[in-house]
Amino acid sequence: MSDKETRKFIASSELFSDFTVEISLYNVESLEDIIKIFVTELRECLIKNNFKNLVEQLDKKNFHIHGKTIEMILVSNDTESFFICDHEYS
Repeated sequence: MSDKETRKFIASSELFSDFTVEISLYNVESLEDIIKIFVTELRECLIKNNFKNLVEQLDKKNFHIHGKTIEMILVSNDTESFFICDHEYS
């Protein structure tokens, strides 16, 4: 997979801050697709390392990307990173 087709997504979170996943743009059609891949990668990492309490906390979080549309991400520069947050927002 070429770096030009992936983007870096980083957690902005009290518990999971700086957890990073590179996601291929070929695998996504919506912000929800990105969030689903990101959360799945985070969950697998936590389970692999036996962080059961953190998995429980993860299940309570509402991750989101604000200020960006899927279109903005798809046409972004390949060096740009995006934050996935779990804080409350309105």
